[in-house]
Amino acid sequence: MHRFLARSSKACIAGFHTSASRAAISRFNMPAMSPTMTEGTIHQWKIQEGESFSAGDVLLELETDKAQIDVEAPEDGILAKIVLGNGEKAAVNTAIALLAEEGDDLSNVEMPAEESGSASSPPPPTEEPKQEASKPAPAQPSTPLDHHDLDTSKLKKPLSPAVLSLVLKNHIKDLGAIKASGPGGRILKGDVLAHLGLIPYKPAPAPRTSIAPPREEIVFAKPAKPVVKEEKPLPPNFISKQVAVDDLFALRTTLNSQNRTNVSVNDFIAKAASRALQDVVAKAPKSTSGVVCKTDAATFSESYKGGSFKVFHLAPPTYDFINDSYEPSKPYMLNVSSSKSMSSGKSAQSSDDEMLELIGFLGGEKPAQEAPRAVRLTGGDARIDFSNQPKALAQQVELKLQGGAPGKILNDQNATVFLDRVEYYVRNPSELTV
Repeated sequence: MHRFLARSSKACIAGFHTSASRAAISRFNMPAMSPTMTEGTIHQWKIQEGESFSAGDVLLELETDKAQIDVEAPEDGILAKIVLGNGEKAAVNTAIALLAEEGDDLSNVEMPAEESGSASSPPPPTEEPKQEASKPAPAQPSTPLDHHDLDTSKLKKPLSPAVLSLVLKNHIKDLGAIKASGPGGRILKGDVLAHLGLIPYKPAPAPRTSIAPPREEIVFAKPAKPVVKEEKPLPPNFISKQVAVDDLFALRTTLNSQNRTNVSVNDFIAKAASRALQDVVAKAPKSTSGVVCKTDAATFSESYKGGSFKVFHLAPPTYDFINDSYEPSKPYMLNVSSSKSMSSGKSAQSSDDEMLELIGFLGGEKPAQEAPRAVRLTGGDARIDFSNQPKALAQQVELKLQGGAPGKILNDQNATVFLDRVEYYVRNPSELTV
């Protein structure tokens, strides 16, 4: 609750008296709590008649159209008489009580009008009451203006309820005479009060189209550096071997020429895979039904183009948690590359080693020189020994067994043994004819 210090000194408010013993009795008027206040209501007196008070004590609680405010005493004194009681309303500067000092006679205190008639000589008027008299508060009409009498033809924006009530209360018919300072030419409550002369004119601040602060006040966060995750290479899902197929090619040619048959290289490899599967898995079928070969026209060509085989029953079964049972896994794939010619005089190198030599050659590295040929002297003649010369070219293929999740086949012992047995039968195809 707000507090207000009421001034009741004799220099500001005209006092009155009827005798020398009551020379200090003064009027206590309704204070103006704001520039726009014209009247107030006494909510409750805190000091009763005849009680003394000190400076700073709350004399009464005043109620306005905005709030309830405590009115404090400016100096020590006695509440001689209450003119307006609790709940009564009065205009500003209307006498609501009479104040006295210690030692004053309070037995015959009357209303100011009656007292002023019996006074022998009224006190000299001061300057401030003259100023108040020169600027009287605007008279409030008794009944508000009817809204049908308003001229709204010059309005750019409709009136708010508060502005409309103030306009009707003060009988302002010409709304065009009011200087509007609101957005879009809207008349604000302050514009009406300034038009009535109650407050100085002050234009409203410019409206903001956004609640965001100005751009120069915004502190932009620096983008965080992206976290680069190091991707680990996935382990391979295959195992492979290089195997020579010269004996297999020779056996195939012999069988086809002697028996007038058309046996393909993939027929030998499929039988080799089936025999290897029987060596590894105890429950593998005794026929080639565990190995499925994809046959096409290229299978029977003179130059071997490679092949693809599905190997069943080799991958470990998977456990089904829902049915609480094991189910056969997907078959492994045995892919055989096309044949390549390799020199039989040097040890067989893997495809990775050959690729490294090719990359080094393209990068400018000199190829490794062959061992120098031995020279023998016979009868004074120098003859070259061709013992280090490469022999005839050999045919090789790559056996690649793949399947399952990355890295799983590397730990499958059956898969490793199976590929070793396939290599053995391909190197020794005569075992397949037994």
